[in-house]
Amino acid sequence: MQKGTTFTLVKNLPDHQSLSIKETIHKIADIDTNLLIYGETGVGKDFWANYLYDVSTYRTILNLNCGDVPENLLESEWFGYKKGAFSGAFTDYEGKWKKAEGGILFLNQIDLLSLNLQSKLLRIIERKKYYPLGSTNEMDINARFIFSTDENIQQKVRDGKFRADLYYRISPYRICVPPLRERKDDILPLLKYFCHQKKMDISIGTEAEKLLTDFPWRGNIREIENFVITVSLGKDRLTDESVYSLLDSADDFLETVKETDMSLEDLEGMLDVVIFSDVYRQARISFAKPGPYIVEGTIELNGEETEPTLRAERIWLL
Repeated sequence: MQKGTTFTLVKNLPDHQSLSIKETIHKIADIDTNLLIYGETGVGKDFWANYLYDVSTYRTILNLNCGDVPENLLESEWFGYKKGAFSGAFTDYEGKWKKAEGGILFLNQIDLLSLNLQSKLLRIIERKKYYPLGSTNEMDINARFIFSTDENIQQKVRDGKFRADLYYRISPYRICVPPLRERKDDILPLLKYFCHQKKMDISIGTEAEKLLTDFPWRGNIREIENFVITVSLGKDRLTDESVYSLLDSADDFLETVKETDMSLEDLEGMLDVVIFSDVYRQARISFAKPGPYIVEGTIELNGEETEPTLRAERIWLL
């Protein structure tokens, strides 16, 4: 069943590992069983969840990021509440979960939830029932659950940071999405996809193509998208020159930040560049001053690593 969504981004990926994932998804698309999609940040777990929806008979998909709402508000946002349940609850609110009725409920980055919320969620997933805040009447949730976590979920279980019983409940089916450095045949199609989105022509030779496919792309799909965004600023064409200059400057810059805890402003001044960075959140946290500081793979605030950490994608230089 085709629903006309725009996920050509995964539909046309030719790497054998992506083809294997697509084959698996087609087999389980309409099976009402929990599914866990896991992998490094930026590999496209949400795209694969939407691809499953696209080829299934489910009528809707609701994507909820577990790190988007403060924990003390999450239950009321998800499950709803009755009038008078708390100060400011002037009317009934049915909650976001009701929007997934008859469809797919995708809980993205479930490993960001606290152990307390993990315990509550375990019971809800088992019974497919929940209580809105302030209500004594249970609500049914008629939806298929899909979950995503990072690649270290099993280590988090061993470390006691993620409940083992919840892990086994959410993962009767598991799909591991490999990083792009292990899916080299996907790199150029993704590059072409994002260039098309930016209405950019591509004029690169085989040497530049090889450089792109051999590049590690630590930020995975998001990093390729950021790369294209950077190239597209003031340009309408991807050329060999832009590939060489951006990839070289990225490596040089990373080597610099490995050796220092300088702030973004200080680094810009030292290198005489403007830094384009896409730092996305894996936790709800406000940046402190001074900072943030960039180190390899994480963000530090005031020189102290946050917990849970924010992860930084590669920094591209304009």
